[in-house]
Amino acid sequence: MTLILGIRCSDGIVLGADGSATLGALGTYTARQQSVKKLRIVRDKIVFGLSGPVGLGQLLCAGVEVADGEGALGGRVEQVAEYLRGVFWQRIEPEMRSAIVAQQVVGSQAAAQSAICSAILALPVAGRGELLQFNQQGSPEITTDELPFVAIGSGQPIADPFLAFLRRAVWCMKMPTIQDGILAAVWTLRHAIETNPGGIAEPMGIVLLREEPGGAGFAARELAPQELEEHREAVKDAEDQLARWRDKMSLKAPTAEAAPPPPPPQ
Repeated sequence: MTLILGIRCSDGIVLGADGSATLGALGTYTARQQSVKKLRIVRDKIVFGLSGPVGLGQLLCAGVEVADGEGALGGRVEQVAEYLRGVFWQRIEPEMRSAIVAQQVVGSQAAAQSAICSAILALPVAGRGELLQFNQQGSPEITTDELPFVAIGSGQPIADPFLAFLRRAVWCMKMPTIQDGILAAVWTLRHAIETNPGGIAEPMGIVLLREEPGGAGFAARELAPQELEEHREAVKDAEDQLARWRDKMSLKAPTAEAAPPPPPPQ
């Protein structure tokens, strides 16, 4: 059970994730472990997040690290996405093939549990921060200015509509700034944690990818707990503002005129 989200901003990328990991075997969930970091910083400038089996995520993340070390993540973002598709499929395909054989023994649900995943990746490409999503077979999707957010995991049905609401009501259909993105990520994670039926929980984590001042290139860093607390307070303040607006509007609502008294009996 997972929620990982990414928001493309005018001055960088914001990523967020819940902190609960679900343990299981043969398709049966056995325990929930909290305080798990689901966003990994690779080579100080790449952020990787995966919804799915931990072992497969480790293989895919290692593939990204090797590709960057070999200088294969340069050029156009479409070329980078296509290259990573091949890198991921080399690691996903054996799991898919094994699942086809294993399902005859352990059942389709248990076999698929170790083979199905989706991933989010943020990295600098050609001097610009890019945000990519990869589905269960490694097919990529690049976020754009027109659709600047993405979510994966079991919490996606909760996160997508909420992010769409924030884009319309708070960002006014424009590209958000990093500060807008952090507020949206924290607010969405809090909303999902409080409303999901189970499996998505604290502690949340927020990671930023942005260009360092002075031309030092891109760098990724996780928000410290005290920084995160400031944005939690901002979310609470936004909700309080909505409550005050509701109270103000209720006072302005017109009251129904009193009905005239009935005529006296004749």
